[in-house]
Amino acid sequence: MRMWTLTIVLAVALSGTAEGAQTDKAAIERGRALFEQHCASCHGKSGRGDGPTAATLARKPTNLTVMQQRSGAFFRAQIESAVQGTNASLAHRAPDMLVWGALFRADARRNQSAADARFRDLVAFMESIQQQ
Repeated sequence: MRMWTLTIVLAVALSGTAEGAQTDKAAIERGRALFEQHCASCHGKSGRGDGPTAATLARKPTNLTVMQQRSGAFFRAQIESAVQGTNASLAHRAPDMLVWGALFRADARRNQSAADARFRDLVAFMESIQQQ
């Protein structure tokens, strides 16, 4: 009986994996578009802190591709709160860094769910560019 239960659990998990992968790919692509629109001018299209305006800033933009290496894990919730500006101690750690909470909410016509989805997509893209 246990083997049968394990087989069913694995089958359900694996069937959801393909669908989840498609959803993740879609989220990553939506996040890539947001990143290119809002972040790439400073962080660069690849996220390495080498965007066209990076040289004009007092503090070099963070290389976002090594966040996981530096921390040992990708802390999705903390990164999302930093980008949103809801965690003052993490809010991009630079005074000249914009926070996107108000802008994303305005773009979503103050729809918090839609704004939250945009943040999740952006963070999904950021996670996808992490160096191993």
